[in-house]
Amino acid sequence: MSFEQEKANINQTAEAIISTLPYRYVLINLFIHPRYGLFMVFRGGWWFRGLMVLALIAGLGGALKALSVLPGLVSDTREVVSFLSDQLGDLRFADGRINWDGDAELPLTGHLSRLRVDVWPENDEAVRQKLSRGPEKNGILVLPDRVDYWTSLASPSGDLHSVTILPPKMIATLERNAKSELQPGVFNKQQLLDYVQLLCLMLFPVLAFAYCLSMLGTIMLFGFFFSLLLQLRSKGSKFRNALGMGLHCCLAPFVATLVYHVFIPNLGRFENIFGIVFLVYVLFMMIEDRWFRAKERQVWGL
Repeated sequence: MSFEQEKANINQTAEAIISTLPYRYVLINLFIHPRYGLFMVFRGGWWFRGLMVLALIAGLGGALKALSVLPGLVSDTREVVSFLSDQLGDLRFADGRINWDGDAELPLTGHLSRLRVDVWPENDEAVRQKLSRGPEKNGILVLPDRVDYWTSLASPSGDLHSVTILPPKMIATLERNAKSELQPGVFNKQQLLDYVQLLCLMLFPVLAFAYCLSMLGTIMLFGFFFSLLLQLRSKGSKFRNALGMGLHCCLAPFVATLVYHVFIPNLGRFENIFGIVFLVYVLFMMIEDRWFRAKERQVWGL
């Protein structure tokens, strides 16, 4: 029997044995001994299982991340509402505009714990661009016809990026609901606090889904390019095997990065942390691979 035939028989025997192993053994080995786990994945070609596990981790991670930021979001929102109510009085919607019962002089500025709040009688783009020169890097801008959230971009010019969180269409809807008595026509401080807190809680599924897609997109990008590198290295093998190995290679780094991203959010951006952890994981896998004897690597074709 030639060497090529012997190698093919050994590969078929290995694939038959691996196909009978419980999938949980593969997952455990990916965390304890990456080299062994990835070898079993490569021979099994379980790319779809890897994709499903990554999606499951991303869903769980998105929910955990949303839960971690939700208390801060509720706290900041209540602080903003309390400041506006104390300074401007009760809130009402009329003629598609935001009206306050108080007689405070506008423009009004408040420097809160983590946000800057500005109330202007009209929009002024020239003044808007100067908001980034203050100590706060993000804030709330209340205009007669909408409410914007702005953040200062990390650039020398200090440009602002703003998102309308209360658009004119929503103001018109709130006004119609008030006229039909579906909600109060005038919001006092306590009513506003209860209302915005409920809105923040209702944002949980949206935040969880957004974080899930963001993290999963990053993981899939790393996994796909790593699979291409494996395919170029293992000529003649099926791409589904390389894809399965590439996706499973992202599992352990994904879990580790998720822990840092949720519990130590100030450590850095998710994609940066994952890139570092992924590189360390691959280096550890290569070191463990060197523990194999040269003859074994030649027999298995790895």
